[in-house]
Amino acid sequence: MEVKDFASIMLVSILFNTCYMVVIPFLPLEFSRYGIKPSTFGYIFAIFSVAAMIGSLVIGKLMIIFGRKIILLLGICSMGVCMSVFSSIAYLENSSLVVLMLLASRFLQGFASSMIQTTCYAIISACYDEDKQKYLGYFEGAQGLGCMIGPAIGAILYSICGFNGTFYFLGISLVLMYVEVKSEDNKILQDKPAYTSLLKRKVFLLSTLCGGLSYASFCYYEPVLSLRLQDVGLSQTEILYFFCITPFSYLLSSLAIPYLTSKFTQKMIITTTIFLCGISQFFIGPSHFLPDNLFLMAFGQFAEGATSFFCFILTLPVMIKDAEDRYPTYKTYASDLSSGVFNFSLSLGQALSPIYSTNLTEIIGFQNVCTTAAIILIGYSLIYYIFCVALVEEPKYTELGIELESQEAECLKEKPCQQI
Repeated sequence: MEVKDFASIMLVSILFNTCYMVVIPFLPLEFSRYGIKPSTFGYIFAIFSVAAMIGSLVIGKLMIIFGRKIILLLGICSMGVCMSVFSSIAYLENSSLVVLMLLASRFLQGFASSMIQTTCYAIISACYDEDKQKYLGYFEGAQGLGCMIGPAIGAILYSICGFNGTFYFLGISLVLMYVEVKSEDNKILQDKPAYTSLLKRKVFLLSTLCGGLSYASFCYYEPVLSLRLQDVGLSQTEILYFFCITPFSYLLSSLAIPYLTSKFTQKMIITTTIFLCGISQFFIGPSHFLPDNLFLMAFGQFAEGATSFFCFILTLPVMIKDAEDRYPTYKTYASDLSSGVFNFSLSLGQALSPIYSTNLTEIIGFQNVCTTAAIILIGYSLIYYIFCVALVEEPKYTELGIELESQEAECLKEKPCQQI
């Protein structure tokens, strides 16, 4: 892949995540003006991820048929159109109609996001086989940058253009995006791997769940944190800047990827960081055994961004390696399916987490919700260590495996790299 092509993908990532984070801080406050209950916020946020979750598995298959470039471009244009349509709620007065319009628009946005995210993961994994974790790190760093500048840009656009103008501007920006990338040919061979066969593998399944769980920890407080910060006494502008803390630490963590992967195994890094991610949840609340301090909440946000980054970056390479070890002759196909499953897991976590947080917050309070999240993450880190690190031996290639890899190499020589 040429530098300009990878730069285009990075630009798509920055713009897409900027659009996503623009609405997070002020949208719950905008909803409250229509009398929409906080518990409904969770479903509006979650429907985005439900659509992305469904779309990810579909897109993993469609990439093989239509190619990645077409899917990516269609996703970008669809997201732009949906952002423009999203602005139409400002013309509605009936709260039920507003909720219905929001649910429909967010669902279409979520499906478009699956087209963008899944294809980008697949393109990077296919084009940078040996250094995929490094370039995935750059890609996630671009996402972190988009998430970091999103609230600030949202505040500026919202103050200048209002609700309508903000979404029109972002929608048009996305529609005008164009991406040109190259990748190896998607050669469909007989006896291809399937989603079910991959998910039967212990390391693949637990790594998939790890990605979803870590992303849930990144998203669950989004619908309710702005209300919690408002109760603490922060202004709307201060809330917008508070939301920049996690993406900022997420971006900084990308600098540590080359060093850590050269010193430790990917699975060990995942185990450690998901454990530390669990510890950070105690501070986000903060939990009742800690002082109710804004500084501790900010520290928790920073630690959450710094630790969850490594789970996102390293989970997909672990999944792809496990799939390729099982299907050494179908690496491209296994990579595409793994990307689909990976994005499905992220969307699943993103879909369930706001429902979990908004409904449970009304019952036990925000601080106890964060404590529960911490316990779940710490417990899962132990499970992952036992079944993916302690009890797993690295696969040894048999003579059959070597022979199959040679056959794949011959197949790829027959058809050179084509545009996707």
